[in-house]
Amino acid sequence: MRADEQREAARAAAEEAWVDERVAEGESRRVLEVTPPGDAAHWAELVASRPVDGGGGERKPDSTGTARWHEALAPWGLTLAAAGAVGGGGRGLVTTRSFKRGEVLMRVTPAVAVVSGRHLSSRCHHSHATGGRLLVCSRCGCARYCSADHQRAAWAGHRDECALLAQTRPRVPGQTVRLLARLLALLRRSAGAPPPEDAGEWARSAAAILSLSHQLGGQPAERCAEFGEQAGMVCSLIQEAARSGGGWAGSSERVHLQRVHLQRVHLQRVHLQRVHLQRVHLQRVHLQRVHLQRVHLQRVHLQRVHLQREIGIGLYPLAALANHDCDPTAAQSFGAAGKLTLRALRPLAAGEAVTIGYVDLAAAASERRQALRSSYLFTCECRACEEALAPTPAARKREAARCEAAASLREEQRAELAAIDAADWEAALRRSTRAAEIAASLLPPGAPALGLQLLRAGSLRRRGCKLHAHCGSLRESVGYLRRATEVLQAVHGEAAPLVRDAAEMLRGAQLELAYGDNSAAS
Repeated sequence: MRADEQREAARAAAEEAWVDERVAEGESRRVLEVTPPGDAAHWAELVASRPVDGGGGERKPDSTGTARWHEALAPWGLTLAAAGAVGGGGRGLVTTRSFKRGEVLMRVTPAVAVVSGRHLSSRCHHSHATGGRLLVCSRCGCARYCSADHQRAAWAGHRDECALLAQTRPRVPGQTVRLLARLLALLRRSAGAPPPEDAGEWARSAAAILSLSHQLGGQPAERCAEFGEQAGMVCSLIQEAARSGGGWAGSSERVHLQRVHLQRVHLQRVHLQRVHLQRVHLQRVHLQRVHLQRVHLQRVHLQRVHLQREIGIGLYPLAALANHDCDPTAAQSFGAAGKLTLRALRPLAAGEAVTIGYVDLAAAASERRQALRSSYLFTCECRACEEALAPTPAARKREAARCEAAASLREEQRAELAAIDAADWEAALRRSTRAAEIAASLLPPGAPALGLQLLRAGSLRRRGCKLHAHCGSLRESVGYLRRATEVLQAVHGEAAPLVRDAAEMLRGAQLELAYGDNSAAS
């Protein structure tokens, strides 16, 4: 027997021994049907003790994958700082060289991703593109592809999922359950195989996902119950698929263990740092959302420019290492097949933290902290929050005013979209202008959400000028569009369709303004 075969045999024996031990314990405890927080933490620790890449139950010394993360980040000019090293938070991304505003910090593809329910029949499940007649998977009747090449390319990730979807046909599980199924399939395919040698491939592999830290012990009982229900649903589907010969390995005991595994992995950042897929365009009309998750605007004329439409969710292990800050230094945008691009929002020196916004940055500091505690289990201690929530009368007054402004912004945006739908352009222009003013006072200068609001205000003001020939409003439109183009260019890059369309709109407004000035002079 060759050395590699001996290692594999030892690894398989260790795996079987580990499974048998856990099954025996599970038979006596039966804790997985509804898992209380304490027991969930215990089981998560058992799963974490699973032997990897070596027989005899040995664990790799670097179980957090720190060395591999450093290796994967090095080509981008980034590194992984230890917890507390930057800003007092958890471990996070730090630059190792200087970056210009708008320069690419990272470009990665998702480890797993799914389209949302509303887009199941209208988008390719591989490229997430729309248009044309889509091919339908004959077995599950759910997955759709824009070409045979895309269908073949997606088969590796769809194979196991297909068997599960066939069990629920014609009903389709929610996007979170489908993402968990894909994630579990990835873990299953990777079991026993050595981690990828290439650092970039490793960073989106099962080994990288399992090296992320989980927060299972800190979750409230309700959240653990929710996770347990989602994991239980996936495992029920796996059992059905195994009975029908769908390719899933299948004793009920192993499925119980898979459920525990799912609970741990879900908390590793599928939920805590899940990144929505985003797509960006403008005239055709695709847009980016503030959470910087992939968004599509459909081609619905100018009046629906910049509506935010989530088209799915994905897991990006490397990008998930970026910490939160209420005044972030970076922002994400998304392209074909869910490829994530992270760009600097301002010039960065070597040694600076790379941060993104996890929550709505226009919200008041108290609202942001509450959202972060609820979803991400930490209290934000960034400078913006510390200053806003300082125990002084002046700070309390500013925070109260910000709460009112944030509520006003949400109301103005709702009214703006309602006016656009009703083709009430004067009301839409008035609401959009007011929303842009409030957004500029609440959001950081480089926030993508600010760029989108300015773009909408500029395009509506330009439309109003065409209807009513107000040269002064056209001058204001040019100002809004110029600021919007600058912000969006830093987020998406000059070549992005959204930025090109915004620049074209700006040039058109400038020409119209110059023509109006010349006509007035003559």
